[in-house]
Amino acid sequence: MAKRKTLSKKIRFEVFKRDSFTCQYCGRSAPDVILEVDHINPVANGGDNDIMNLITSCRDCNRGKGKTELSDSETIKKKKEQLDELNERRNQLEMMLEWEQGLHNFVEDQIDAIEQFLQSTCGQGFSEYGRKWCKGLINKFGFEEVYESSKISMDRYYDGDDESTTKAFNYIERICYSREKEKNNPYLYYINYIKKICRTNFSYVDENKLFKWLTQLIHSESDFQEIKGIVIDCANWTQLKRRIEPLLEERGIDA
Repeated sequence: MAKRKTLSKKIRFEVFKRDSFTCQYCGRSAPDVILEVDHINPVANGGDNDIMNLITSCRDCNRGKGKTELSDSETIKKKKEQLDELNERRNQLEMMLEWEQGLHNFVEDQIDAIEQFLQSTCGQGFSEYGRKWCKGLINKFGFEEVYESSKISMDRYYDGDDESTTKAFNYIERICYSREKEKNNPYLYYINYIKKICRTNFSYVDENKLFKWLTQLIHSESDFQEIKGIVIDCANWTQLKRRIEPLLEERGIDA
């Protein structure tokens, strides 16, 4: 029979962290239950202490025991077990705090990276409120997306003065939302591109109708080029309407 080796605190912590401090059998989590590390393939059957063979289990699931009443002769043993359990809870809480602190430090490092970019670009960083705001964006969109949106905003709106600095900061969040919408609708960039042409070239635009048309008509690069050509050929909204409505009818789309 294979000899069971005691698992180090470091290994137990890595297993708990990987499994989000949650029993993989019943779904209960610390600190509501005591967690233990279970062997997927038991040591008795040749299993080892490789982390891939380890899984987080609550004490009840691991030991297959429910609550049982103890006889008087077991009282001392029970008290010892209770003390051990309290100590184990304390150890696991310490590990959870260490894990959470690591996550906090990681996010703070990400905020620092974005702030360093902004300072190198416009000479201005975050206030205390600004750091909280940035953290909220990272939690919602992810670090890479916020960092990329910061670069886009600075490139697009920063002109070297305080007013443009404020504008560039304010537009970071808007760009995050816009890029998220484009991911959900890959043709949204084309739609916005054509809307911008219409706003620039026409004195009047029915924004709602235009958006409805474009979302119905643009489903590829070739669609975009076709509609773009039509828009450029038109001098006003009325001409565009006369060109688009027959196209919608031809494709069986309600105007």
